[in-house]
Amino acid sequence: MSSEENPRKVVLIGWDAADWKVIMPLIDEGKMPNLAKFLEDGICGNLATLQPVLSPMLWTSIATGKRAYKHGIHGFSEPDPVTGGIRPVTNLSRKTKAVWNILNQNQYKTVTIGWWPSNPAEELSRGVMVSNDYQRALGADPGKWPIKPGTIHPKKLEKALADIRVHPAQLREEEIRAFLPGLDYMSREDLDKAEKDPRVQSLLKIVADCTTIHGAAMLMSHAPADFMAVYYDAIDHFGHAFMKYHPPKRDHIDEWDFKVFNFCLEAGYRYHDQMLGELLGAIGEDTTVILMSDHGFHPDHLRPKSIPHEPAGPAVEHRQFGIFAAKGPGIRKDERIYGANLLDICPTLLHLFGLPVGEDMDGKVLLDIYEDEPSPIERIPSWDDVPGDHGMHPPDRQISPSDSKAALDQLVALGYIDKPDDDKSKAIEQTVRELDYNLAQACVDGGLYNEAIAIFEKLYEKWPMEHRFGFNLAGCYQRTGRPEDLRTLVNTIIERRIQEANEATEELKALKLDDEEVRKAEQERIEKMSDNEKQKFSRDRSRLIAKARPNLFSLRYLEAYADFAEKKYEDALEKLEQLDSDFGARINALTLRGEVFQRLKRWPESKEAFEEVLSLDVENPGALIGLSRTAMAERDFESAAAYARESIGLLFFQPRAHYIHGLAQYRMGNWQEAEWAFQICVTQAPLFAAGYRMLGEIARWYKKDVAERIFYRDQVKAARKRRAELKNEKANASVVTARSHEEEKTHSLPDLTADLESLRNVESEEIITVVSGLPRSGTSLMMQILEAAGISVFTDGKREADESNKKGYYEHEKVGSLLSNKDRSWVGEARGKAIKVVAPLLSGMPLRLPRESGGKPKPVTYRVLYMERPMDQILTSQDSFLKRLGKEGSEQANIAKAYHQQERRARQWCATPNVHAMSVPYEELVHDPETILPSIASFLNAEDQLEAMKERIDPALHRAGR
Repeated sequence: MSSEENPRKVVLIGWDAADWKVIMPLIDEGKMPNLAKFLEDGICGNLATLQPVLSPMLWTSIATGKRAYKHGIHGFSEPDPVTGGIRPVTNLSRKTKAVWNILNQNQYKTVTIGWWPSNPAEELSRGVMVSNDYQRALGADPGKWPIKPGTIHPKKLEKALADIRVHPAQLREEEIRAFLPGLDYMSREDLDKAEKDPRVQSLLKIVADCTTIHGAAMLMSHAPADFMAVYYDAIDHFGHAFMKYHPPKRDHIDEWDFKVFNFCLEAGYRYHDQMLGELLGAIGEDTTVILMSDHGFHPDHLRPKSIPHEPAGPAVEHRQFGIFAAKGPGIRKDERIYGANLLDICPTLLHLFGLPVGEDMDGKVLLDIYEDEPSPIERIPSWDDVPGDHGMHPPDRQISPSDSKAALDQLVALGYIDKPDDDKSKAIEQTVRELDYNLAQACVDGGLYNEAIAIFEKLYEKWPMEHRFGFNLAGCYQRTGRPEDLRTLVNTIIERRIQEANEATEELKALKLDDEEVRKAEQERIEKMSDNEKQKFSRDRSRLIAKARPNLFSLRYLEAYADFAEKKYEDALEKLEQLDSDFGARINALTLRGEVFQRLKRWPESKEAFEEVLSLDVENPGALIGLSRTAMAERDFESAAAYARESIGLLFFQPRAHYIHGLAQYRMGNWQEAEWAFQICVTQAPLFAAGYRMLGEIARWYKKDVAERIFYRDQVKAARKRRAELKNEKANASVVTARSHEEEKTHSLPDLTADLESLRNVESEEIITVVSGLPRSGTSLMMQILEAAGISVFTDGKREADESNKKGYYEHEKVGSLLSNKDRSWVGEARGKAIKVVAPLLSGMPLRLPRESGGKPKPVTYRVLYMERPMDQILTSQDSFLKRLGKEGSEQANIAKAYHQQERRARQWCATPNVHAMSVPYEELVHDPETILPSIASFLNAEDQLEAMKERIDPALHRAGR
């Protein structure tokens, strides 16, 4: 269906971390009038988030309808395969179509602004994309703020969008005072203090960024688009920076801080309401508008007092439920919706446009938003299998973070690149560690416990003092019925945590901070530090103190958790009763206590525990389903169904909740409602045998359908058998991530061209002849051929011939630092010579070099022979090479994907001015040299050396797999 057939216009507005708990009091006080009117004209409700609650992962799930292990975005940063360093997460790791790609290939016009991540901008033939790099100010001078390449598509919009950006330095004092009204009543001394406060600078940046995004949204709201998605991240930043100062003041908050910053959060919400009003006014009443957030943000007594000392630690401030609201033609008015999840957004958008929903999407269509009976939901297996002009980056330009590290490791092992310095190498390792950790949490959230176990076990083995890995692994062991493994793990965690505390205590004692002279000397040392050094010192000291003070409540809870798994219920209760004094552990302790009481059939005490959980957190799905089970035991089926519905209304993806709801309905004789609930249960959890059993009971007693009963009986047997198999199987993380490089569909690589006439006009001593290609593609052989052609080779001879290259490697040590060392003037030494530079390093070759006499750098003329060899042969040869060195290679699928991107980048470099290049097929060179050598000789202007060149080729040394 095209835009002509379905003229609906849709705008999706994302407010990161917006929360009804903050919004509703402001609406009641008349402080968010535009959103109040929006809700009167539409439908609203909670929107359940996913785990882990990390924005790049969540917003990609929103755009694709898929969980992180399907879409490929796993965190905030990723290794950079070019520099060997770390870069902010890009959309190059996304491996599935987003909604704008699907719409583009169905002839819809789209506008996407600021989505995270959307850099580099995708080249949509019918769309506009303004990436999440657009609003980020560079430097302190607004006049020196260029648009980075790849930020905006199409490029013709760059000037108009650049002109409307707001730099923090351009904000006027009265604009900032709207967020800091407390300054109006302060002394000059306090005003000077506030002006220097880094939190004020943070506020300036937050306001400038979201004002820039809004300016782009307003400008593009007049574009002829069918769909616009705009993402505002400011509320999340307001929350992390200023929620701690939000009223009411808590005891641990400094009085001056509260006086200055207590209004920031409210002002941020009110500013968003103002921007919402402007955008709604621009797009008109005939547009369907969805306003949503990816998660909430605790604004009340559930606000944490401190942030964990771990990557992504601030996510602890996030709440499980974000906001959802929709209005427009055919949308219900002034009503609520229940059970929505952020995975539902993409399927719902597709349905609004009359397009099929992919069966591989994890969300559902929110049919409850419609006033009238909605059109039937059409389905296709996957939009990824539907060809068309989707505008995604070419597959060979996409590269997952783990692929990046794998490629880097492989190059180091093969000796083609310098090993990154310790800090850079450590940064890469830690980044990949966090990406794996996030992936494992996403697997848990999606019910893939065995896959998660494999990742957590690997992480905890490598980083034994990262206790969060152990805690998460414990949860997986409990869920998969492995009490023995759980008990062993719990003992290990406690032992390691106590050991760490003892070591940290000794380290603190060694500092002798109780000695006044020592303390004074340290204070003097701190005062001499730079701001960055002070921050690092503070972080390190805080971590050390935290290590010395183990959270005994969490350790005791872990012991109770193991007792519960081993059915030692009385022991578990005894430990849980000791956690009452710790508020942070109280909700988890009460929930587990309720579970224990149910196992002991002490239903009144179970009910009391779950009710106490709800008194602390009124929107706790687990407590509600606990009350539902208690009501079932007391044969109060009506209450059981009501509690289950309320829990499902908060969090739809709960197979057990749907099962209990179905059971309650079945007991009341409502077999159709029960059947629907059981169907959802087994859809969400295909191995939930009890769900199939109840569907069989309905087929037997109500539907009188023998065939259906037999079908469900077989499903019960199959589910039980598979669960038993899984229990005994060794978990394999590669189920989630592995994919054969044979399956990677790559676009054709850029052609290589050479202008022989202009090349002949350049003096041979000025030409740098480069042999390139992927490692083990025949580059050393080509260097031998060039030597035979009379061209001097640029090599230091340090890498000697061996079993893998019996005639030598022809390399120079300096080549390995092309991407890591800014000084590349040495390349001039290769003029008139041949130099070997493998493809991943080729883009580091300078296009201009300094003149000996000084002045403007001189362009370099390159003559490139690019070796081509089938990827499977390259990888097999690399594996053989590494085995001879006693080393292990990386996963071939990961390496292949990384190499495809690196090869594309290398060939793009070959297309730059003054670079003349030709492809040399390795197989043809070795086995049919008479065909290819004349072309090479002509390219080198060395036709008279043809026989000498041919003599260097020995097919016996170049077998496949060497």
